[in-house]
Amino acid sequence: MTKVSKQAESRGKSLGAGAAAAAAAGTERIVCFAPFVPPEAKVLILGSMPSVKSLEQQFYYAHPRNRFFKLIGHYLALKRGMPKDSVVPLVSIAERQAALAELGIALYDVIHSCVRAGSLDSAIKDYEYSDILGLLAAHSQIKTVITNGSFAATHFRRSTLQPLIRQHELKLNQWKTASSLELVTPSISFNFFALPSTSPANTVAWEKLRAYYDCVLLPILGLQEK
Repeated sequence: MTKVSKQAESRGKSLGAGAAAAAAAGTERIVCFAPFVPPEAKVLILGSMPSVKSLEQQFYYAHPRNRFFKLIGHYLALKRGMPKDSVVPLVSIAERQAALAELGIALYDVIHSCVRAGSLDSAIKDYEYSDILGLLAAHSQIKTVITNGSFAATHFRRSTLQPLIRQHELKLNQWKTASSLELVTPSISFNFFALPSTSPANTVAWEKLRAYYDCVLLPILGLQEK
């Protein structure tokens, strides 16, 4: 590692630690990460706001008990022809980014900035929304949007679906509560799915959580269990 890259890594860790401390205390405004969008992304998964641990490590879903990257490791194993219960361990940020790129999965958060003490979604206040429609317009190959958890689903509906539906006068029944929708407009189109949270706060069994995500992602990613 060069001296410059060591300095950059140190600076990143310092910024992450500072953001994490501010988030834990709820004393400063915190800002989400930039979108992670691989070149071949076809799915966008939206969370709420990075946890204190994620802010510390400077990448999404860093809490050791968050099962998001266990799911990604599961899909990577299937893509590589491994048995259906296999999970490829993804520990480093580089490994996680490579796995997402291989699967074609992009990540972002519904909340762009907020004040929050700790990591719970229920503590989020004074929030500003991310420009999800702008992201989808810039990456028109993404045709599936998934929200990770009820908070992300509620605020995606409010910040993104509602203005889109009103602008184009779309007739969609029960869009405020539906767990899946197809959105088609002259300028943008995608399928939306609201899935359970992978957070440690959601204590649903791994098998049940995986089944929810498998139902949506296996056909989209072109995977089959063996």
